[in-house]
Amino acid sequence: MSYDIAVFDATAAPMDEEQFVIWFEQQGAHEDDPDEGTIALRNWFADFSSRYPALNGPYADEDDGDTTYRFGKTITIAQCPDDKSEKAADTGRQLAAKHGVGFYNENSGEERLFFPKGGS
Repeated sequence: MSYDIAVFDATAAPMDEEQFVIWFEQQGAHEDDPDEGTIALRNWFADFSSRYPALNGPYADEDDGDTTYRFGKTITIAQCPDDKSEKAADTGRQLAAKHGVGFYNENSGEERLFFPKGGS
């Protein structure tokens, strides 16, 4: 099983949660290459994948990889192992704030959606 979290370009996404979910479902995240996304999304990936190594794509770690990543122009999705889900979600959100990207945890009941200060 896996636990999905997502980061996104906050300037491209609506802040209203209902509208965000519609927008989120329309985003394409089908690539294995982080270069598909914005610089901020790539920077988030670089930090996050140093803690949760990739199973796929050009930065796959054959020995330690445990997270599958999917990339789009405005979104990155990380499928983390269930046994690391809570820590991965906390880390993902902290790194989202650091890199100025939004964070979405559809699995969470509270604080599912985070926009960095000054987000749209």
